[in-house]
This record gives sequence, C-alpha cells and structure tokens, in this order.
Amino acid sequence: MSRISSFTWPLISVVLLTCASLVSAHQPVCEFADLTADAPWQVPDPTISYAYFGNVYPAQDIDYFSFEAAAGQSILLSMSIPSNDRDDPNIYLPRLAVLGPGLPRELPAELPTTLLLPEGHGALLVPLGDTPTWFYEPFGRVHFWNWDDYYFQAPQDASYTVALWHADSEIGRYTFVIGEREVFGGDMECLMTFAAWWTPILEGSNPYRDTPMDMLMHDPSQVINVALEGAPTVELNAFPLPDGGFNLQVLTSHFTFTPQNIDKAPILGEGHAHLYVDGVKIARLYGEWHHLPTLPPDSKILTVSLYANNHQAFALDGEIISASVSLERLRAGASQ
Repeated sequence: MSRISSFTWPLISVVLLTCASLVSAHQPVCEFADLTADAPWQVPDPTISYAYFGNVYPAQDIDYFSFEAAAGQSILLSMSIPSNDRDDPNIYLPRLAVLGPGLPRELPAELPTTLLLPEGHGALLVPLGDTPTWFYEPFGRVHFWNWDDYYFQAPQDASYTVALWHADSEIGRYTFVIGEREVFGGDMECLMTFAAWWTPILEGSNPYRDTPMDMLMHDPSQVINVALEGAPTVELNAFPLPDGGFNLQVLTSHFTFTPQNIDKAPILGEGHAHLYVDGVKIARLYGEWHHLPTLPPDSKILTVSLYANNHQAFALDGEIISASVSLERLRAGASQ
C-alpha cells in the first residue's frame, strides 16, 4: 500500500512550522518544469521519502527520475493518484519502469517507442497491483487512490532511472513516491501550490510554470524517425501578392492533414505542419493553402515542416521532413 496515506499537508507557513510532526512523512516536490531524459529529477537521496507531484503532458510525455543506488539496496517505488471522485470508474494510472545496468536486456513490450534507453542498460516494469485503495487525508482534506508499494533491488552500484508515462497517451496528474525514511522537509513552493494537482489538466493549457508551451509542444529534438519507403514528403510554393503578402501552397505525399486529431496519439502519415520564418515558428497549418498577410521586410527563408498529431516531427535519419523557399528570390522575381 502506498505510503501517501501518512502524508499530511500544511496550508500556510505558520502551520508548517507549528505542525512539523504532521508533515514529517513524504517531502513534496512539484513538477514546475517538464521532466525529460536530458533533464530528469535528480532524487537527492532515495532512502528519504519524497512525493513527486507531476503531470503527464502532452499526451506522449515521458517523465524521468534519476537516483543513485548501491548493490543490494532496496528502494521503495509507488504511485498515488490525486482524486476527489471515488465513484469514477476510470482511475488514471501511468506506468513505471526502472532503467539501468544489470537489469533484464529483453525489454518489456509495454515500453513506449520514444523512451530513451542508454546503450547497455536494461529495463523492468514496476508492478503496481490490480486494485488501488481510496484514502482520505484528513489534515489536507484531500483524497488519493493508492497503488501497491514495490521495492526495487539494485543489482549493482549504479545510477538508475525511473521512466513514467501513460500507456494510452492520456494526459493527467500523478504522485510518484520514492523512498520511505521520514525526514522533515520539502519544497515550500510545492507545499503552497499542491492543490492544483486535484484539478484536471486541460488540453492546450500549460501545466508547467517553468517550461514555455512552445518548447513543451514543439521540441525539435523529439522526432519520429520513419523509413524511407513510404515516408511523407512536403513541397512549399509561395505566390507573392500585390499587397506584399503571400499565398502559400503546401503539397504533400503519404501525408494527410488531421486537425481533428490534434494532441492524440501519433499515426504515421497524418498530422499538421509548422510554418517558420527564418527559423521562428509563426503558424500551425492544417491544409494545403495558407494566406500570409505580411512578413518582416528583411526576412529571408520560409520553411514548412511535417508534424504528427502529438506534435513530434516526422524525420528521416533524424532530419525533420521539411521544405523551404527563398523570400529574397521571390521578391526579386516579383519586382521584375
């Protein structure tokens, strides 16, 4: 059973100071900036009990947590879901996997294809049980669904990573618990804002205070590499207008614009396009034609790139599938 049941919450700093004995279970930490493989949460000490309040957003999000462990060390891992609806039959539950050296090299089929696994590392899924328990935390007056505790046995002295995602690419909130030694502390900013985790995440609404939406949704390093045969292609044509604007034509093959599926799971050959001026994104495109009323007079290059429903770019050998036109040439041609 998850130890979130012993966690209590101060509502103001005075309560925090006067009720130290009540908050000496999990140290709360909040995901103010999106966790990635390049920027995981570095667990200070996996023997100390931390409750990490996080978000799976956008739909294909994978959060990463890194910790150091000694051979034979037992580390508590668990999951609790903030929820105030006991009668909701659809309990939100992300998946957990531990990645690291000395773990099984035959990877579980459930791992997401976009998960980043260092060479030579194995992986194992964390069993969370089949049935959660409903818990009311009286001091904070909040509710959790608590899943089973799991004790990870480190096979060797090494750095390990926990990856967290949702198998059906559903956005939502979670509380990841690591460690069991109760030590007073936690992030004060998290303590004062934790109530947000009992409200749903809305599509298109950025749940991260410190990660801009554009970076969150359009990270060019997050790509879907496709095989050359049947790969989407794109061609960009720009037609200058007398008023200084342009009509843009985006011609594609093996690709369908699907605005109705935005933020859903990626499907090869469908999605939308991004329009860039000198490398700066200015629009999202959902069809063949787009009117561009104005451009900076010194702009040089128009570029269009193909993206999947979940905002990952389609790529060949790591190069995003795109097409460009020279605005300088277009202007020179129009003036003749």
